This record gives sequence, C-alpha cells and structure tokens, in this order.
Amino acid sequence: MKKNFTFFYSRGGSGYIRGNQMAKYLHGKENPTSGFENDICIYVKIIPPEDHPKHSYCDVDDSPKAAEYLKTHPEVGVIAISETAKDYLCKLLNRDDVVFIPHQHCNFERDLRPDRPVKTVGIIGSKITAFQHPIEPFRKELAKMGLELKFEQDYWNTYKSTPKREMRLNVADFYKSIDIQVGFRPRSIFRGMAPFQNPNKLGNSSSFGIPMVAYPEPSYVREWGGCFVPARTIEEMLVQIRRLKDDPRFYKYISEKALARAEDYHIDNVSKLYLNLK
Repeated sequence: MKKNFTFFYSRGGSGYIRGNQMAKYLHGKENPTSGFENDICIYVKIIPPEDHPKHSYCDVDDSPKAAEYLKTHPEVGVIAISETAKDYLCKLLNRDDVVFIPHQHCNFERDLRPDRPVKTVGIIGSKITAFQHPIEPFRKELAKMGLELKFEQDYWNTYKSTPKREMRLNVADFYKSIDIQVGFRPRSIFRGMAPFQNPNKLGNSSSFGIPMVAYPEPSYVREWGGCFVPARTIEEMLVQIRRLKDDPRFYKYISEKALARAEDYHIDNVSKLYLNLK
C-alpha cells in the first residue's frame, strides 16, 4: 500500500533538509493548506495545530519547545534526530515509540575526495556552535604544519543569492575543497539544547571519505564511534590533525570506516525510515 506524506516546515536548515529535501524525494506535499488530511504528516521543528490529522508526527530536531509540546500531546508521533535524542525523549515523555530518523547527508551523488595531499582543514557552521575556540590562534598553529584553514559560515546566504541551485550543493562544494574536517563543541551554548546535539556535520564529511577530528560529543560516540578521531582539547586536536596529515595509512583507515558508515545516512536509506511510519 502506497503511503502519502505531507511535510510542514518553516525556513531554515532543518526545514530545508528534513522538510523540503525529503518531501521531494518521497513525492510528498509541502506546506499545503488542504488535501493532506489522510496523509502521514510530519511537522518539522514546528508545533502541529490542534486539529492535526490522525497520522501526525512531530520531528523534534533540536527544538526544546517541540519536546515540551509533546508532554501534553501523547497522540502525536515523535521523531528524534539522533540516538541520544531518542533516549532523552523516551525518558522525558515516558514513551517507548520514539522514532530515530537522522539527517541525510548532503552528498546525494556519492562523490569522493580525490587522492591528493592533505592541505586544507575545514570548519562549517557558526563560531559559537561549530568551533568553540579562538579561530586565529588555531589557524596559526595549522599554518606551522603547512595547512590552510577554511571556515565556511555563509553557505545559507550563498543559497539565497543563487535560488535556482540547491543549497546542499553549496555545502557539498565546501566539503570537496577540504581534506580534514574539525569540530570542537565541548558545551551547549543554548539552554536546553544539549540533548539534541547531533552528528550531522560528521555525516557530511564522512560521505566524501573525509576524516573528522572532533570533540567526542555523546551523539558522535553513540552513532560514529571508531569512525572519527576524538579530541578533548585543542592541543590534542592539533596532534591528531598532524597525524592524519603525515600518516597516509591512518588517514585511509579513518576515511574508509567513515565512508562505510555514511552510507546509512544517504537519502536513499534515510528515506526508508519514513516508510515505516504509520
């Protein structure tokens, strides 16, 4: 029996990835005003209306507000963005039916990093959430190793200026330009957000066969343990970056493990998880 899906979402990265991208892939409706009453309805990071259809799910993503809403709406299905978020929501809501559906990564084409010298380290995202350490001192330390730092923060604005091009392709262009990704987020900046931190960036870099050196956040360890290089301090991160640069066998080992794990996060496979919804 064919399942029909409707996705409701607002502007922003979550709406684009978990709403727009998935709706198109599943041939679902996007923010309709009628004709969705018998569909499986996914509300991405937004609160469903009180007259929501019977088969409705709240995709909490990283929204504490959505989690609070679900405390008083047990009839609404729950989607979690990570395994650790699923555990948290099961406990918070006293439910055992929370569904884990991760972000699909940006590399739909399954492009791979070419075999080339390691020269560029990349950070993508905001200063306060992607890399919680002063950038310029870190850049100088990388320069001592002969490495360049590329910090991409403007991919969303780039998308707005080229609306006919998918935003994910701008993100993919960034990954195609780097050889190692780094992330350092030892603390949650926003109140209530810690349970919802997720390894989305790790999925993106891994899909290209690009190793990531990152602070071992719970969701990274839970879903990607052994497929990234953990570093609890900046000093340790610099040591591991040098190791990846100077040891091709280590680089290949991490790259291949990460690439194999990333296949579970390809849209071909993530989309199948929606087909299990009722």
